[in-house]
Amino acid sequence: MEKMAWDIESEYSSYNSPEYKAEFDGEFTLVNSLEKLAESMKVALQISSEEGRDPADSHVEGLQKFLLDKETATTNAYNMMTYVHSVLSVDSSDQGAQAKESELTSLTSRLWQVSIPVSNFLTRCSDGFLAKVLAHPELKPSEFLWKNQRELRMTLLSDGEETLLEAVSNPGMRAWGDLYTKLSGSMRCHLKYKDRTETVGLAQASALIRNVDEETRKVAWQSIQNAWTDHKETAAAILNSLAGWRHEVNKKRSYAKPVHFLDGALHSSRIEKETLEAMLTACYDNLSETRKAPQIMAKLMGKKQLDPWDLLAQSPVSGGKKERSYEEALTLIQDSFSAIDPQMGEFVKMMADKRWIEGRVLPNKRNGAYCTGFPKRREPRVFMTYMGSNSDVSTLAHELGHAFHSWVMKDLPRSQTHYPMTLAETASIFAETVLHDVLIEEASSKEEKIEFAWGEIEGATSFLINIPARFEFEKNFYEQREKRSLSSDELIRLTDEAWTKWYGPTLSANDKMFWATKLHFAMAGRSFYNFPYTFGYLFSMSIYARKKELGGEFMKKYIDILRDTGRMKAEDLVKKHLGEDIRRPEFWQKSIDVIKTKINDFEKLAL
Repeated sequence: MEKMAWDIESEYSSYNSPEYKAEFDGEFTLVNSLEKLAESMKVALQISSEEGRDPADSHVEGLQKFLLDKETATTNAYNMMTYVHSVLSVDSSDQGAQAKESELTSLTSRLWQVSIPVSNFLTRCSDGFLAKVLAHPELKPSEFLWKNQRELRMTLLSDGEETLLEAVSNPGMRAWGDLYTKLSGSMRCHLKYKDRTETVGLAQASALIRNVDEETRKVAWQSIQNAWTDHKETAAAILNSLAGWRHEVNKKRSYAKPVHFLDGALHSSRIEKETLEAMLTACYDNLSETRKAPQIMAKLMGKKQLDPWDLLAQSPVSGGKKERSYEEALTLIQDSFSAIDPQMGEFVKMMADKRWIEGRVLPNKRNGAYCTGFPKRREPRVFMTYMGSNSDVSTLAHELGHAFHSWVMKDLPRSQTHYPMTLAETASIFAETVLHDVLIEEASSKEEKIEFAWGEIEGATSFLINIPARFEFEKNFYEQREKRSLSSDELIRLTDEAWTKWYGPTLSANDKMFWATKLHFAMAGRSFYNFPYTFGYLFSMSIYARKKELGGEFMKKYIDILRDTGRMKAEDLVKKHLGEDIRRPEFWQKSIDVIKTKINDFEKLAL
């Protein structure tokens, strides 16, 4: 257990420690200083904006100082927030950490409010004046971020309206997301076996759905269904409130042109609508072939159709190892990564040696897995609940892929390290693909090959069927939410319809409570936390397919792509490095063809 506990105390010994208090007090002082500096420039910036002219060059230096100090304040705030969030991820009941999180959220919100007049002005000002401000050598690297931000200039509200919107977001929209997190963190699931009943936290019950034993999976899945059914009205209120909030904000921003509910997700993902449509079209056009993946899984389980508790199950065919210890998993991943490039394997060893990975099973631990990091030292951390399944091994590889992504960018200016979710998922899924391919290639028996290839088939089902079904549900929900709130039964119906469209006859029953059980629908930070996964999956396949062609230059090309993810849009990135147009379905079809070959090969091997 000790080896599976992450080290976050290297940053702060506790949230009550002198170093944490000094950091918080320093942040408070810096935000006050930024407020005074913004106030001193506010009138001049407002007048120049209203008159459509640039302010005097004498304000350039003040704006530069503001941006530099704001970057320091932002880095410090996220450093503390990472620590507190990490504490709460391990123990969601820690009331002291909850209080610190609330304090930090309020202070960070104030930082954003203070920054709004300056940010709005630089978003609206002339290209020439912005160039003067960004001429500072420490600000020059942020040119892309500002170019991207200025695309939103026709949707900005007034300084006062934007400030008010930020101020009320904490007790408003963000509070709904926090409610979901606290509810899921304290939720108890009753595992009703034939001979006994056990009560566990949601994270542990979710991990059991990946178990090789069907009774265990079914009991765990049903316990989660029952737990969320008891809270379905609360879950419906959360989703309705988040969507309703976003719709109202979009209406306010539509004064010059209509703002669609997908616009924000597309902009933050740095892709065009045409790209999303091309990708989803390719996925839907290939459903008859990709549905073979869950059908083959069902046959191997001795079933005509998968049951909903089978979607994340381990392979029913085993090479002799049903569960792997944490140390065995790390060794597998390290060896697999090293087969691609030694530095990837060394990175895994470093993460383990420094104890930058959290994998314990704990009663109040939050559900899910993620990669985070301390921005001051640029040190990544990985969070998950490790219970030994092959799926857990894949999840660990996935999150280590995220961590490797941030690690190869640690020498870049901070403004060039903010990459979108679409490109973030490319690195994580690439890592999973590396793991699976090496394990399959080195498997010593047919059973081992089936066992390791199972993860790839499960991944194809997830990324090409489940993720599009999530998008389908959320899109339909947002379309209907524009008219009114939806009841929990209506959300169940929408989920059922979306799953039927994408899964077709491959399941015995749809997971109709998925709208409530999936955290991503209840996140306040962003909507449509789904399609970037499919983007990352298919894009990573496109990169990985070039491994043989590029030979010794492959790893350099891959790292070059990763290092550009924070300073380019996805369309430009792919054009630069791969010479392809991702707005065309043909690009995505190439990757899907690779996956279809994997599915067909698995069918020959397994059946």
